[in-house]
Amino acid sequence: MRTLPAVRRYLGFLSLSVLAACNALPEAGEDAAPASDSQPLAVPTNFLYRQGKQLYLNGAPYQMVGVNAFSLTGCGAVPTDAQLDAFFAGLRPNSLTRTWAFRPQGLARIEKVVRAAEKYNQKLILTLADGRSYCGEWDGYNGSDGSGKQPSWYSSGYRTNYVPWVREVVTRFRDSASVGMWELLNEPGDADTATIKAFFNDVSTTIKQLDPNHLISSGAWAPWAYGGEAGFQSLHDVPNIDVGSLHEYDYDYNNGNTIVSPHFGPSIRAMNALNKPLIIGETGINAADSNCRTNRTTRRDAMRQKFQQYLGGGAAAVFVWNWGPNATTACELTFGPNDPLIPMIRDFPLAEVPPPPPPGDTVQLNDATLGSGVGQFQYVGTWEAGTGTGKFQQDDHYSSTANASYGVLFEGTQVKLYGSAASHHGIASVSVDNGTPVDVDFYASARQDQKLLWTSPVLSAGTHTLKVTVSGRKNAASSGFVINADRVDVTRPQGGDTTAPTVSITQPTGGSVPVGAVTVSVTASDASGVARAELWVDGVKLAEDPTSPYSFTWNATAGQHSLVAKALDTAGNLGTSATVNLSVVGQQLVDVQVNDAVVGTGLEQFLYSGTWQTGTGTAKYQQDDHYTSTTGASYTVRFNGTQARLYGSAASHHGIASVSIDNGTPVDVDFYASTRQDQKLLWTSPVLSAGTHTLTVTVSGRKNAASSGIIINADRVDLTVLR
Repeated sequence: MRTLPAVRRYLGFLSLSVLAACNALPEAGEDAAPASDSQPLAVPTNFLYRQGKQLYLNGAPYQMVGVNAFSLTGCGAVPTDAQLDAFFAGLRPNSLTRTWAFRPQGLARIEKVVRAAEKYNQKLILTLADGRSYCGEWDGYNGSDGSGKQPSWYSSGYRTNYVPWVREVVTRFRDSASVGMWELLNEPGDADTATIKAFFNDVSTTIKQLDPNHLISSGAWAPWAYGGEAGFQSLHDVPNIDVGSLHEYDYDYNNGNTIVSPHFGPSIRAMNALNKPLIIGETGINAADSNCRTNRTTRRDAMRQKFQQYLGGGAAAVFVWNWGPNATTACELTFGPNDPLIPMIRDFPLAEVPPPPPPGDTVQLNDATLGSGVGQFQYVGTWEAGTGTGKFQQDDHYSSTANASYGVLFEGTQVKLYGSAASHHGIASVSVDNGTPVDVDFYASARQDQKLLWTSPVLSAGTHTLKVTVSGRKNAASSGFVINADRVDVTRPQGGDTTAPTVSITQPTGGSVPVGAVTVSVTASDASGVARAELWVDGVKLAEDPTSPYSFTWNATAGQHSLVAKALDTAGNLGTSATVNLSVVGQQLVDVQVNDAVVGTGLEQFLYSGTWQTGTGTAKYQQDDHYTSTTGASYTVRFNGTQARLYGSAASHHGIASVSIDNGTPVDVDFYASTRQDQKLLWTSPVLSAGTHTLTVTVSGRKNAASSGIIINADRVDLTVLR
């Protein structure tokens, strides 16, 4: 969030909202989604962690509504010690507050805020820098026009001042339970999504190496800033980014009192696809007692509706912009300690969430753990996957196909069947060890998720099979035959399985491997069944695989690396393999941007043929380009790598270029657009074999019917090259 005067804020957010596409929210109910993690992570007591799309605290699912309060750490009106104490004392326990941890404010102020949060059992999202370059955050600043970091900062400039600061702050507070999560950057932007993603990957890996126990949030703006839903999803598809972020101010700025931002639909869909939580990092409404479109009471009530809609729609947390230590009178987003928002936020009824796993020797099995082994669900017939906040680990399977069934192999003395009872649900046929089946009715007049539907008799200790079949029957009150699979609880004998799985890396086994994609094979076994295997590289989890044979692809970079595999069994025991030390040799692939003004005959240089002119413009890459309307004029760029991406200006007087690689069959690339778009991605080559290649762009002299000219410009080429 830019700390701008109210008028500039309004104009800025108005212009942003015009870009929003009207995307529908994901429908609630039984829709397909990837499975959540099935076991709690090994994190210290009172640290936030995540399993799939859900945040957790001390074994219990965690939702939160809270505030942004950037002045806590020294940006703007700094609260006194008494105001700081009053702020944290007035929040609900274990609340979550988002604030700045920028370098200009210094460690001493941040230390005071963290210690105050610890005193009152509160948590913080600490944002490590500002993409918008306010509050003295000038590192990589683009200019005096209020824009953010330069693209060159995201490419490499961040390593100069930002990374040392990150290391200092993270090292100082990595053991504090009052750090709820680190946030890489407030509102990253002003660079292409691939560059920001590479920045995310580098810094998040650095943080996890220093502090593997705290979550990391992106601090992202909204999908429109990253090329839409696909770009937003790609940006967050980074192993060590735990939490996605959406900022929206769409209440007062879309000619109506919008409750759910049009950006929420694509954001939650993108994060659901990645099986990661989404937080609404900023949302706000201008208000005042008078002379403002919205008064403070109306704002409070609208914000309550936002909380309800966003949490109900799958968001993990929502944060209002912005608390300040002093009372306010102007029509603005900032609110003081006496605003009616404060008690509403403190007392807002968070939705009931599934309880934590029970103590003792009971194991909860999730429907998304697939396979034929112990503790796994094996489906026969037609089943579909669904999601819902009330379901166990927010997912289930369901079917209305008669005789479709699922089986669960388990070790224990009793099994309990949990599922969703609803008005369109039918009767299941349930048995243990192929014994006489019993009817279990999944009907209820009002929906009840995670309802205990059936308990088996006490069984002899050993391995058993639960089978649940869609009977195709229903009671008279039901409107359907649906049966769902959600959760099975297994009771084990006292002193049950405490043996960790055996796990090892079978490939590679050591020595040297080349740079690039390396296949890592893992074996894991356990008497009670393996829930998943994980690959850890240099102390950071790279990926996990729930299904044997366990295989991972590691994009190896040059240097010395250590690999460790871990396996979790269905009883929650964790096994760790021996370490495999590797030397990765050879070149590695990196992405570079080449400007049109870099002229020559060498690699990664533009070589022009024919008549070209030079131009300037603030929106062009590095504020310059070349252009021509001379048919047959061309330029070439030679590179040693695997891919080229062509960027240029699309405009109403531009024509069609002929583009080829290595003098192969050319393709037409249209530079026309009804309104000008600078630095537009116009064409991407296929992935090429590693080696030297030549990109050629030629003015064809042709245009589409809507264009008024045949101009082609040269602005920038992005290359994936060997270094």
